[in-house]
Amino acid sequence: MIALVLQDEAGIWYRDSSGLAPEQMAALEQALAQGSAHEFRIDPRQGQALQVVETLPLKDVYHRVIGTLCVASPSSLMLSTDHREGLGRVVEHIQAVLSDGRQQLETRATPRSPSATSFVPGLVHELGSFIFGISANLDAFEARFAGLEDVSKYGTTIRRSLDRMSAFIEELREYGDPQRLSWSRCELDPLLKDAVENHRSLAAKNKVDLQLHLEGALPPLNADEHSLRAAFSRIVGFVLQHEEPGGRVALHVGTRLQGERLVICGHLDGSNLKLKDVDLARLFEPFYFRTSGLGRLALPVARRVFESHGGSLTASPGPEGGMRINFMLPAILTYPLPSAGRP
Repeated sequence: MIALVLQDEAGIWYRDSSGLAPEQMAALEQALAQGSAHEFRIDPRQGQALQVVETLPLKDVYHRVIGTLCVASPSSLMLSTDHREGLGRVVEHIQAVLSDGRQQLETRATPRSPSATSFVPGLVHELGSFIFGISANLDAFEARFAGLEDVSKYGTTIRRSLDRMSAFIEELREYGDPQRLSWSRCELDPLLKDAVENHRSLAAKNKVDLQLHLEGALPPLNADEHSLRAAFSRIVGFVLQHEEPGGRVALHVGTRLQGERLVICGHLDGSNLKLKDVDLARLFEPFYFRTSGLGRLALPVARRVFESHGGSLTASPGPEGGMRINFMLPAILTYPLPSAGRP
């Protein structure tokens, strides 16, 4: 007997089964809502009791649990290796169908890089090989003509350009579609505090008042902590770098409901930024905003990180003529599913 239950923050939105009576399905949903996992027994008020011998979670592209596939039997049952492999393929297929449906509903108003996932890694590889070849030949040239003053002078200039190109290649590697993120349950409070504290010296140097305001306890989220920490650090550093002396940079973070989904949202305000003739709607486009001390893809990489977590990162006019960077990240579903009687 097989049962499939799909849910979101609003509750169960799809249910189907093969071989289960309505009373058994209702009892199964209630058991899942109470957090039952792996093997467990369900006892409906009417009808035959069942042993749930296997539960397989379904996850979306952001590694959030969106449903469960259950295998049940009137008695204890041992699944073979072939059975488990087959169920795994069913789960993968259902996840793929749900993912394709989500992508078809998405609309993107801003330009994106080529969709082929091999494009950016291939470009990074080719550019890296080119840099390696030039650097190796430069090493040999400097060793062969080490005694000539002009060789050292021009060699240093060429090597500085190669270093900048290497740094750009690393940014390009990060900008590519995330493929090897390490997902885990993450608390955002310490991550935000680190991003702010790591810029205290820059704030003091630029004579800027740097503030962090957290509106209550923040819920946990599924995240790649390393990339998300770096993204917050980039945007805080960017605003600090362009704030006038005597100005204020404030990061405000809280929670709200987006429809029936709990999200972490916030904004970073700069009171008097030194930005002129900048189209804020294009701020996070690749190569649009160029300034000393900031990589060509630093801001686009930060946006890609937020989007890979199911969130968003945008810029808009702020209060007092400044600029506001807005962000959103979905929280983990922490409350139980509604009862089986919910439509």
